[in-house]
Amino acid sequence: MTPIAAIEAIATILWVYAGAGLLEWLLRAARAERRQHIPMVTELLANLVPVMIALVVVVMAGAVVGLPSVVVIIALLFPAGLAFGLHQSLNDMRDANWRFETVKLLVVLAVAAVTIWRRQFS
Repeated sequence: MTPIAAIEAIATILWVYAGAGLLEWLLRAARAERRQHIPMVTELLANLVPVMIALVVVVMAGAVVGLPSVVVIIALLFPAGLAFGLHQSLNDMRDANWRFETVKLLVVLAVAAVTIWRRQFS
């Protein structure tokens, strides 16, 4: 596996995890009372903004220094930031249940493995 393929595989896992987190967050928001929607979105943004600011800082620093691999960093940092922000927001909404998190992680890894297999070997 080439380094680019490995980075693409890691990014795919992060994107699938972020997608699963977004799906869970949307389901919880749909079940919540209407008066809770704005605080939920505000909390989600409060978790996402610092990570995205860090992404912009890394990109700017890479551009100033002249690093050619900034695109690789962006490819990993953006989905990781989304996954982290969504995970933190979900942890603020509910108590962490290890059984649910384990099943979610296994489903994410299965979907990501199928996606990676189809992209790289089909």
